[in-house]
Amino acid sequence: MQVINLEDLKKFSTAEFIKKELMVTDNFKLLLVCFESGQKAPPCVMERSTAFYIVEGQGKVLVSNQEHTVTSGSIVLIGPDLARQIKADTRLVVLAMQYE
Repeated sequence: MQVINLEDLKKFSTAEFIKKELMVTDNFKLLLVCFESGQKAPPCVMERSTAFYIVEGQGKVLVSNQEHTVTSGSIVLIGPDLARQIKADTRLVVLAMQYE
């Protein structure tokens, strides 16, 4: 068993968003991603399904060119092989899970 306190792991940089791997197995990856206001991740396509849980802040998630506003408490579920991108409107903390 492992207990993770996200408050202890949050880190921000004005130079670029910060991504930290929390757990990686053959069929699961858990990441903490921290954005300053205005930062964005480059668009990408994942072979696995992805879930984004918005821990804090507000931003946009683009999936296959459709933009969705997300806020603290939002969960975004994305199927495999779809283009996705995250943009931060405010300081944004995202828990990202890739799974099969």
